[in-house]
Amino acid sequence: MPVILGVSGYMLDQAFQRSLSTAEKYRLNSQMYLLLGAIEIVDGQPTLPEQLDDPDFSRPSSGLYGWVYTNDGLQWQSPSVLFPTPQKFDTSNIKAGEQKFNNLLGTPLGRAFSLSFDVEYEIAGEVLPIRLIVWHDSSIWSAELVSYRQQLGQWLGSLGIFIILAQLLIMKWGLQPLKHLKSDLDNLDENIYTQLADNYPAEIKPVTRSLNQVLANQQQQSERYKNTLGDLAHSLKTPLAVISGYAQQDPELQAKLSDPLRRMDEIVNHQLNRASLGAKVNVNQSIELKPLCKRIINALTKVYGREDRDFSLLVPANCFLHGDESDFMELMGNLLDNACKYGKRQVFIEVEENDANWIIRIEDDGPGVAGNRRNSILQRGQRADTANKGQGIGLAVVIDIISAYGGSMDVERSQVLGGASFVISLPIATA
Repeated sequence: MPVILGVSGYMLDQAFQRSLSTAEKYRLNSQMYLLLGAIEIVDGQPTLPEQLDDPDFSRPSSGLYGWVYTNDGLQWQSPSVLFPTPQKFDTSNIKAGEQKFNNLLGTPLGRAFSLSFDVEYEIAGEVLPIRLIVWHDSSIWSAELVSYRQQLGQWLGSLGIFIILAQLLIMKWGLQPLKHLKSDLDNLDENIYTQLADNYPAEIKPVTRSLNQVLANQQQQSERYKNTLGDLAHSLKTPLAVISGYAQQDPELQAKLSDPLRRMDEIVNHQLNRASLGAKVNVNQSIELKPLCKRIINALTKVYGREDRDFSLLVPANCFLHGDESDFMELMGNLLDNACKYGKRQVFIEVEENDANWIIRIEDDGPGVAGNRRNSILQRGQRADTANKGQGIGLAVVIDIISAYGGSMDVERSQVLGGASFVISLPIATA
């Protein structure tokens, strides 16, 4: 808009200047005819009366000035001329009927407009060439131009303000459908609606139709996912029940398998509930981290044949986390299981408070994770070690849980044990 208004103002200014110059030319042309009508030839030379019809020629410094030249030089100048007559007017090439209009600069008047006109008088068979020159100073021209520019600036300024206000109103009106769309998307996020309405303008309907198609596909995939989890849970419960039945026949075997079987049953039910509830986290519970870690460590010492002293647990007694216990069991269990799997003997767990977050460090004395692999192993299906069995989803599940609780995780080199170091940041919960 500034460019358009600026170009428009420049073009209007140039057009007005040309209009003023044309009007000035017509005015000087009428003065020229006045001088031509007043010329008389006396003794072979042109003369003009002392008083002309236009009194400006007679009034000193009136702004209107005239000269009459022949090949012999200056023959007449108006009484209004009080400044030195220009030393050189080229009168060597007077051609009858030739007219010249000029916008002069650097004259005794400063800026002035000039009109010259050549005529020939025939006297006694001889031709007398005459050049008439009329000047008019530019004071009136400049005043009109300044006044016009002031008015033009006011007009364009007012127009600019009007256009800005109109644009704001148009934008406010035009963005209403997008605000409506945002509100509907927020309702979708809160599960108030499952599809977008069809009451949008034609320009936005292609977008809403595409979004509805994506939502429908997502709902179908979610439904298939829930059904698959349900089938999986149902399929696993029967073998678990059989194993539990066999274990009950042997008290020693039952003592060894009761905790793993209970844990497997909890995992199946927990994952099924998460899928059914849309993976929404429960932040109404406060989980104490230290006892939870001890439970996991006790299980890992049996699985990997470790001893309690292989684990260094430095967790404050007041370390509480908001959320579901099963989520944090899965989070810490995956990370500690990896530390035991890829480490040699030592596993280091440390928790410290930093502002409004708990910083959890889980380190091992294994080979660590190469710098170029630290991001890729956090992706689902990517594994740093293909020698051991696994699907490569453990760390991706950990990332999902951490993200659900507004936390973050980085992979570094352990400064204590020299292996991998997983640094987790989670919000602090009050007990």
